[in-house]
Amino acid sequence: MTEQGRGPGPRLPRKLGEISIPMTPMPADTPVSELEALLRDDRHRPGVILRTETGHRLVSRSLLERTATGRLGFGRALTVHRTAGDLTPADAQALPAGTDIDVAAEAALARPADDREEPVLVSWPDGRYGIAPMMDLLAAMAGRYARLSRTDQLTGLPNRSMIAAEGQSRLDAGGLVAVLHLGLDRFQDANDVLGHHGADTLLHRVAATLSAVRGPGNLVARLDGDQFLVLVSELPAGHTPQSMGRLLATGIRGPHPIDGLPISVEVSIGVSAADHHDITVLQRRAAAAMRRAKQDRTGVVEWTPGLDSTQRVDLRQLTELRTGLRAGHLRLHYQPLHDATTREMHGVEALVRWQHPQRGLLPPGVFLPDAERSDVILELTDWVLAEALHQAAAWKRDGHHVPVSVNLPAAYLAQDRAVRTILAMLELERVSPDLLTVEITETAVLTNPDQVAAQLSELRLRGVRVAIDDFGTGYTSLGLLPRLPIDELKIDRSFVVQMHDSPAHATIIDSVIAIAKALGMKVVAEGVEDEQTAADLASAGVDLLQGFHLNRPTPPEAVPLLPVRPLVRIV
Repeated sequence: MTEQGRGPGPRLPRKLGEISIPMTPMPADTPVSELEALLRDDRHRPGVILRTETGHRLVSRSLLERTATGRLGFGRALTVHRTAGDLTPADAQALPAGTDIDVAAEAALARPADDREEPVLVSWPDGRYGIAPMMDLLAAMAGRYARLSRTDQLTGLPNRSMIAAEGQSRLDAGGLVAVLHLGLDRFQDANDVLGHHGADTLLHRVAATLSAVRGPGNLVARLDGDQFLVLVSELPAGHTPQSMGRLLATGIRGPHPIDGLPISVEVSIGVSAADHHDITVLQRRAAAAMRRAKQDRTGVVEWTPGLDSTQRVDLRQLTELRTGLRAGHLRLHYQPLHDATTREMHGVEALVRWQHPQRGLLPPGVFLPDAERSDVILELTDWVLAEALHQAAAWKRDGHHVPVSVNLPAAYLAQDRAVRTILAMLELERVSPDLLTVEITETAVLTNPDQVAAQLSELRLRGVRVAIDDFGTGYTSLGLLPRLPIDELKIDRSFVVQMHDSPAHATIIDSVIAIAKALGMKVVAEGVEDEQTAADLASAGVDLLQGFHLNRPTPPEAVPLLPVRPLVRIV
């Protein structure tokens, strides 16, 4: 994909040869000591290719460590009597340099478990040979997956996740002028007249037109439904952000011929000037201005503090949430996780609800986003952890081994007291650490990778399991995954619910499964809403399933407490 106004993004490797390191094969009768010295002197060399009478063999650093100097190998004292060819008994199968990255990754991951981390032998048509390190192969595959996960599949534009990261980057660099939020007027009417296919065609036309008229240096994204966002970094001569909005509105008006009908597009646009350091604040302001433009039918509206009435409502809600938390108005519901093959229950995820005195039982989407922008999230997370562990202890006393999962927000992990608090709660409830899984988001990881890795490592050392939640919607670097003590990757429901309608989403799921298996992690799929999806995910290699098809979140007394198989840690 090309980012509008910025030229092509970094080119992702497509063929195996592009990530391979060519090298001259060595004779198979080279002494092991010479091979060991070569690898010691050249720290960047992933291994050595050996030339034999029948083909080529591959000796990697890890293979040398296991067989030549490890406890179960020849032993260092005997290496002087061995040749490099003794380290591997058979010639390796070389993959052609022109092999597609995804095909090469699948072939490498299909090898026996002990060989999956070993590099791949690569051959060129001209007789050259090389080595492709396994992590480079996974990184290339993950790069494709990451690009898919940041692109709107209908229009090809950047999606919400990508635009947020790009907007923050431009804002930090001082290169962002304004944010424009566009919402199509009466789009539901067009949907009713044209049907889903025609409405999708209309959205595609709008996206193409916006990309054509946006101006150099500006970036267009599709958020969802009929919502688009434009990051304005350069204004045409004589234009303001508001007049830029009117220019865009004129450009996309049409009419657009859809199924023989001339369809004109009207749009409401909210404008937020880049006068704040947080892109999410600017996006929220632009969205508030767009809603006012839609309400008053005024076309383009610039955000002013008076429009942000929702902020005052949010402050009242935060005050009520603090009061409700201390008055015992919060509840935990639990949603089971099931073995993908046997459908046995393997544990539950704790999900918070708010029993509001006037508004009834509120789902987390109503109050958690505001809580996470306030320090009330710390007190709330303490309560969720304590309540979930208390419930796990109660189930244990009744003879039920039920592991519980609790989400930890970024702000909670930023505290020095986080690990100490969790361990104290486990001790207070006399709950075995393996009954607790802490779930973190990709955003939480990237907030402070070193601190998060240290805290999670300490928890995992004490026996607590660790999962990455909503995997695929953020920006976790593949290079970070081996550094993090992760037991599970949870595929976000947005990919699961579209896996049958979108080949790209199915590809993303397959890529996540392959990466997780290569790194020794279990895979959990969220959002399973029908039997066909459950069966296909199980066939694809997913370990655990979660979704309304299996169980909805319920109060603790309604959890189906059948025998629960304990989760086994992967070391």
